[in-house]
This record gives sequence, structure tokens and C-alpha cells, in this order.
Amino acid sequence: MSNKLYETRVLRRISQYVIALKSGIQQSRISLIQNELVTPKEGEKQKIAKALNLEVEDIFPVEKAND
Repeated sequence: MSNKLYETRVLRRISQYVIALKSGIQQSRISLIQNELVTPKEGEKQKIAKALNLEVEDIFPVEKAND
């Protein structure tokens, strides 16, 4: 899986610290999410997307249910 949060952050030259400030999420948590060590909660996804002026789907892949 590609890491859209990392790609977007680097492309826009935005540090984890800045995303943390804008989203209200601790920088350490941003790092864990970015490195895919934890799964972000829905509220965290929304805050991060808003901090980057993007939609949640632009950063986090939509999980499809197995039918």
C-alpha cells in the first residue's frame, strides 16, 4: 500500500510538526499513522485531511468490505 500521507506531506513540504499543530493531534501520533504503525481513527483522518486542505479519501485509502 502506498503511503499517501507521507507523499502528500513531502510534496507540500509540510512537517509532521505543522500537521500536528493544525490538526491538534500529537506529532508522535502523526508519525505512527504516517509509518502505518497504527490505524488512525475516523476523527483523526478528518483532522489530518483538513490540516492539508484535502478530502479524507485523498490521503487514506477507502477500505472495501469483502462481499
